[in-house]
Amino acid sequence: MHDHVAAKSKSTRTHHAIGTYARAYPLGYSQGEFRRLEQQSELFADLTAELLRRAGIREEMRILDVGCGVGDVSLLAGRLVGSAGSVLGIDRSADAVKTAKRRAIAAGLHHVTFAACELDAFGTEHLFDAVISRLVLMYMPHPAATLRLLSCHLRPGGIMAFQEMAMPGCRSIPEGPLFRRCLEWIMGTLERGGFETDMGGKLFSTFLAAKLPAPKMVSVSHIDGGAKSPVYEYIAETVRSLLPMMERLGVATDGDVLVETLAHRLREEAIALRTCVMLPPLVGAWVRTQV
Repeated sequence: MHDHVAAKSKSTRTHHAIGTYARAYPLGYSQGEFRRLEQQSELFADLTAELLRRAGIREEMRILDVGCGVGDVSLLAGRLVGSAGSVLGIDRSADAVKTAKRRAIAAGLHHVTFAACELDAFGTEHLFDAVISRLVLMYMPHPAATLRLLSCHLRPGGIMAFQEMAMPGCRSIPEGPLFRRCLEWIMGTLERGGFETDMGGKLFSTFLAAKLPAPKMVSVSHIDGGAKSPVYEYIAETVRSLLPMMERLGVATDGDVLVETLAHRLREEAIALRTCVMLPPLVGAWVRTQV
């Protein structure tokens, strides 16, 4: 199948109308960010796999994973569809795609392949049984237009399944002041950059605006605490990846953040307060298109 995949150029008018990847990814494309994405996948893997199962992803399906990054969701889908199926992950970052290819080979998932291209330029002769994505629509300037564009790659009766954060639902109980500052830094940076911090809460209306049927939905979250929790490193590394944009937008400086010790200080605060950390809920929405 994938020999026929190509990044076919579309008209300038269409590109500007959709504007799918008009903005730069705010967390960047450093090797540190790629490691953060893998860490994120470890936290969210079960939550995303459950969404894919609920949506109807099964053996022998042909899957398109949009904005695949370093391949985490593609690899999850690859295990669900098995060697009789196939997964194609696409991402604008050639470096991310190189990492994803290495990971697929290391995992022995040879039916999971990747291509680097802008979404507006993606073209293929084939239709897919499902189009899936995690934490991508929040970075799109026109999410409904993106969904409409992607639906063109589905066979009749195919599945659209997307998972996005509802970041305002992130909290710690009891709340620590450093945790609160981190949340303000992260959300403030994304909001000033024009990104959607509550894309999960807007998935239902976005599906409808894309002229898709009303989706089925579920909300899940990773909740943790204690000295051994990985959430402190995850939060700190998210701040690290966002720091260049934070400074550029005037949200915070390196001197405010002190990122090298941030994870340690978050852990110490959580231990002292006996805090339960609730990461942003992941809202999943899925629909089967009309036959």
